[in-house]
Formats: sequence, C-alpha cells, structure tokens
Amino acid sequence: MSQNEVALYKALRNMNYKELEEFAKEIRNYIFDVVYNNNGHLASNLGIVELTIALYRVFDPFEDVIIWDTSHQSYVHKLLTGRWKDFKNIRNTGGISGYTNIYESEADRFGAGHAGTSISVALGYALSDKIKKRKRNIVSIIGDGALACGMALESLNQLNFQDAKVKIILNDNNMSISKSVGTIAQFLNNFRVRKEYTQTKEVLKSSLEDFNIGKDVETILKKMRDALKYSLYESPASLFEDMGIKYYGPVDGHNIKKMQEFMEFVRDYDEKSVLLHVITTKGKGFEETEKAPTKFHGISQKQSPQVSYSKVVGHTLLHLKDYEYLAFTGAMAEGTGLCILQNVVPEKVIDMGITEPSIVTTASALSLGGVLPVVDIYSTFMQRAFDSIIHDAALQSIPILFLLDRAGLVGEDGPTHHGVFDISYTRLIPNVEIWTPINAQDLANMLYTSIIKGISKPRFIRFPRDGENIELQSIMSDLKLVNSEWKYLKNSNSDIYALGVGTISQNVYEALKGYNINIIGVRSVKPLDQFIMEELKEKAKYIFVYEEGSLKGGFNEEIFKLKDKNIFAYGVKDEFISHASREEQLEICDLSIKAIKENFEKKVSVAKLNKE
Repeated sequence: MSQNEVALYKALRNMNYKELEEFAKEIRNYIFDVVYNNNGHLASNLGIVELTIALYRVFDPFEDVIIWDTSHQSYVHKLLTGRWKDFKNIRNTGGISGYTNIYESEADRFGAGHAGTSISVALGYALSDKIKKRKRNIVSIIGDGALACGMALESLNQLNFQDAKVKIILNDNNMSISKSVGTIAQFLNNFRVRKEYTQTKEVLKSSLEDFNIGKDVETILKKMRDALKYSLYESPASLFEDMGIKYYGPVDGHNIKKMQEFMEFVRDYDEKSVLLHVITTKGKGFEETEKAPTKFHGISQKQSPQVSYSKVVGHTLLHLKDYEYLAFTGAMAEGTGLCILQNVVPEKVIDMGITEPSIVTTASALSLGGVLPVVDIYSTFMQRAFDSIIHDAALQSIPILFLLDRAGLVGEDGPTHHGVFDISYTRLIPNVEIWTPINAQDLANMLYTSIIKGISKPRFIRFPRDGENIELQSIMSDLKLVNSEWKYLKNSNSDIYALGVGTISQNVYEALKGYNINIIGVRSVKPLDQFIMEELKEKAKYIFVYEEGSLKGGFNEEIFKLKDKNIFAYGVKDEFISHASREEQLEICDLSIKAIKENFEKKVSVAKLNKE
C-alpha cells in the first residue's frame, strides 16, 4: 500500500485478514519508531491498532462521526485519514497535533485533551442530526479510565432519555495513565477473566435458533438470560442496560475479524444506543511496552540532568510521611511524583481516578474531619473542578493544600494541557492563597511549611513542568519554615523594577542581572507583599512584569493598579499557544532569556541603565 494515499482507511476494505494483520504490524512499527525516537503517547496507541482498523472497515471517518475520547490514542486514526507523512512531525512546531483537532482534518470531529467528553459530544451530534434529519453513525471511543468520569456517566444517563442512538466502543485496557481505580474499573476488570458469560450466552442464542419455539417460551428464556447476565456472572451488561443502553461483548480487541463482525452488528443496530465492550492490551506488540504501559504512556527522548519539580514534591511529601495528611491524585500518581510517596506509604495516597470535582469535594470533607488534604493535580485538569473549589472549599474557608503541577507552558502537549489560566481563575476567588515558589528549594520549603504549621484556608502552590540541577538530598536537608514574602534577587538604587512570578524569575534574573535595576521574585500572587508594593508605589518609574500564565486576569493586573508608572507586562497574551517545545513557547510569549533582554532594552534606553 502506498503511503501517499490521501486516506488509507478506504484501502482497508479491499484487504484480506492476513494483509490486515501485516498492515497492523506496519502501523505499530511506524508509531513505535516515530514516538520512541521523539516524543508522544506510545502505549495507548500501540494498544488500539486493530481496533481502529476494524472500526474503519465498518465506519467511514468522513461520512460518519467518530469521536475519540481524550484523543491521545488517535494516532492510528490520523495515519488512516490522510496524515501518514505528516505523522513524522507529530507534536513538533508546525507539525500535526498529538490530539484530535477540528482545524487539522474533517475526520477530527471534536478536539479533546481531557478525558470523559466523548459521550457528551456524541449526544450533541445526535441531537443536531435529529433536527437536521441527517442519517449517519455517531461513534464514541472511550477508555475504561475515562468512563468513570462524572461527565461520561452523566451523559450515559441521558442517552436513552433523549432517545439518542449512539454507538459506544468501550476500550477496556484496565488503564488510564496510572492503573484505573474505582468500582466501575474493578467491575470491568473482574469480568475480563470470566469466560462463562460469553460461552453460556452463545448456548442460549443457538438454542433459540435451533428450535421453533413459541413467544412465551422465548420470553422465559429471555428472563433466564437476563438473570444470568445480571447476577450469576456479574456482567457489565447490567450497568449499561439498566440505563437503556444495549450491551455487547466483551470481544478481543486484537482480533480484527471478530471485532468487525461485532461492529457491523453495532452499526446496523438502530433501536437505541449500544455499547461494544472491547478488551485490549495497552502497549500491544512490544514486550517492554506491554510489561510497563504506564512507563511508556508518554515518551520523550529529551534527556535532562534536571530533577523535575514533580519529583521534588514526591520526595518532600515522603520526607514528611509521619505527619497527618492524605495526598489525592486523579489517576496521575506517576506524572505528579506522588508515586514516590505511594511506593513507600501507599495508604498516604488516595487515587480517585479522573474525577477532579469529586476529589476537591472529598478533600473538603476530609479537612473538616481534621486531616490535611494535599490535592496534587495538573493545572489544566484542575480547571474542571472550578465550581468545587469555589462552592466546597473557598466559600467555607476549608484548609486544603492544592499543588498545581504543570502550571504554565507544557510544551508538546499543547493548548489542551497548558496550565496558563490558574492564576486568573484562582486570583478572583475570596478566601484563597496563591503561592509561587521561585525555585526547587522554595517549593520544598513551602510544602514543608504548609504541612508543619498547617494552613487556615485553601492554599495553591503552582509550579511549572520544568526542573533544576539539584541534589534531592541537599533539598531535604535544608528544609525550613518560610512565609509568602517576595524576594529581592537583586537590589539596586534604581527606579526600574523587574518582577518575575515564581520560577520564571530565574529567566528574568539571568537576562537582566547585568543592569543596575531591582529584580524581584514574586513568591505569592495572593496575598501581595504590601511592603514591596508600597516601595513600587513610592519609588518605581519603570516596572516590568513577567508571568508564565495568562496576562488577562493575571498578576500583572495588580501592578497596573499603580498610578503614574511605565508598566510593561509579558506572558501569555489573549491566545492559545500551539504545541512546540517549551523553550519555543517561552520565546513566543517573550519569557525566554533572550526575549526578556531584547524587549527590556527596547523599552529602556541602555545608556540610562548604568550597565554594570
């Protein structure tokens, strides 16, 4: 098959099953080579190769509506819908996105980087088709981890009520990023090892076909079958069919022929919404990825000697393991560094799966029960809990320590994962604090202080995806109590001030340390350092503000309240920053060392700076 074909999915229908198996290997090898040698999501895409092939032998990605939940597993979809050559530059500057993107292809029906949206999207498309009198298949592919999201369950509950005829493919690999947790995940996992239900169902089916029976007998057999699937073997059918959704499966997600048979039936089933339960192996095809799918969830070949801020968090919490607190994660123990604590003291880490609003509410009640909650969630995912933060935490001034990992620009994951809005949406909430450590030691100290001294209201500590060249042992041996006062990185007899929020102050210092100016590390957005704010009010003529976040609603707005000052703010403008390396994104936002220096010199005459 030529790689130059505009849409490889059309050729799938002319291939026999042996050719399809060979093509699956070719796809798998291509994905492995590109991702393993560059960056991207590996294990999830290796596990979905045969599923996607079978799907596109039955459904048309341009005529039908195919929706990929979370969509980091949409690489095969991209390869089959005209992006084979472009795939080599996936997630690179100017290349295709690592997620579905409605601006990239008509086959990408909905953009998604957060989990649990696909069934809601499918419902919306179904409602629009009803009004427009369109006849097409609407298919949602959702993983078992995403299925436990409140949003997914809420939408499942609406399908039958809204008379929506949606096809749902449940990709059950018993994984999200960390291992799937919760009752639904356990329910599906328990059923994976049961052969009896499928075998007995086939016996009932063949019995009905072999004998010419009356309607009453058929009704009796149906009740027997229902009793079997609802109780004796604990089938997932009970979960879905009680919601008015027809259930079929489970089926081997790596058997193209068998999946095609099931999908053809699902395609033609038009009485109500239907779910096909598919069992796949994350990382399929390569021994190392199958054995360690979490390790190979996200791949990056950019080797760095730096210790990530996430690891600093994990090791600091481990160091403080004897204090009374519980750490919460949303299926991201590895990504947030909480696995460091979890591996030693598993009872200190609560993984509630991809349920951010529920995590915040649960943490609120835990705090009222007298135990400090440490809620460690990526900034971009914390957006989903906005109402819980306001209603359940801030409104009641409940002490919760929120750790906003990946705050700022995240690099190749792009706009769905940037944590650039957290200052804007938390700064406006009463009864909260927003701390912004300027380096790894400061981050560890803020954690240490919050746990040792306790807190009296919700406290956010935000830090980026970056890291530093440090020794963890040295960090742990130098832990000390701190407050939220800002820090002079350079103090000069000058009316020019440069303020860097959090760790971006390191770039500000490197860029401007040669000039006779004041450089300040802003260690708290809320509360403000009133002593330095008074100094700015009295002495400053020029004020430069740098923050790795949205300028709208950001820290800079506090500085713009000062009268009769020349104020210049740099950060994320009113736009979504595309996928690129983190270094390139900082350059785009004028936050790189080079950009900070150049823009500073444009605004202030170098001759007046008394350059040192």
